[in-house]
Amino acid sequence: MKSTARAASLLTGVGLTGLEAVAYIALLEEPGATAYRVAQLIGRPPPNTYKAIDALLAKGAVVADESSGSRTYAALPIREYLNSKRRQLDVQQDEIEQGLAGISTSSVEQGIFRLTAADQVYERCRTMLDRAESVVLIDAFPAPLTELRKAAQSAARRGVDVFIKPYVPTSIPGCDFLAAERDAPQLKVWNGDWLNVTADCSESVQAFLAKDGTGVHAATWCRNPYLAMLDFNGMASEFILTRVIQLADKGSDGRTIEAEIKGLMRRYMKFEPFVSGIPDAWLIHPKQASKRGGKSKGR
Repeated sequence: MKSTARAASLLTGVGLTGLEAVAYIALLEEPGATAYRVAQLIGRPPPNTYKAIDALLAKGAVVADESSGSRTYAALPIREYLNSKRRQLDVQQDEIEQGLAGISTSSVEQGIFRLTAADQVYERCRTMLDRAESVVLIDAFPAPLTELRKAAQSAARRGVDVFIKPYVPTSIPGCDFLAAERDAPQLKVWNGDWLNVTADCSESVQAFLAKDGTGVHAATWCRNPYLAMLDFNGMASEFILTRVIQLADKGSDGRTIEAEIKGLMRRYMKFEPFVSGIPDAWLIHPKQASKRGGKSKGR
């Protein structure tokens, strides 16, 4: 029963209603059933079940057979249904984007927004990585980091400095990593997955996702330039301090640690993205400040 409920929940995430999902599962379990039999299997009124099966037919998730005289149904393999949905969306995407292009007047400039779905969190983080120009910091448990792997590698390939704090040993070409702790205690404490990303001092996402990847315990997207800058400063400072502690644990001398701190600050605490994300009205001399590139920013 638990596995069926879980499967039905997953199916509602790909375009089926709750009733359609349980009817589809019933037809997987008993192919060749009539609509009335499906109603009996799922314990729902026949008229509602008939409507659900008609909807499944229209969506291409089930097929009907009338060769025996009575109409029976069979569920198509879920891969076949999802591949068909994907092809339909590929065909429709350009047309939909073009149709909406003249409606949206501008992108979101400022605000703090709640994110309510795991896919929404991942897509927002990928968008941040795709449009990053200078530096990205990522603090992520293993599953979320896997979701962002391709986008992080692409950003690094464009010349963006990507610094990642993982919780198991891993690598992504072009990205800088903190050494993962052995048996990271966070993975044994939190019943969920961390995913925190900040880009170019201008926007950030903080998310705590359900362990099975389907839900969100808490998640926000910040486009407030001041708060996003503080998020960036906090993560960058934590990353640098973690690297210092790791070097100290290895017995590195003070000169080595000092050189590492200065190198990380030059690379990840750049002044240019900090200034570019702040409105001119907030700066005393924005034009002069923008020429001081290369200096690390501070509060």
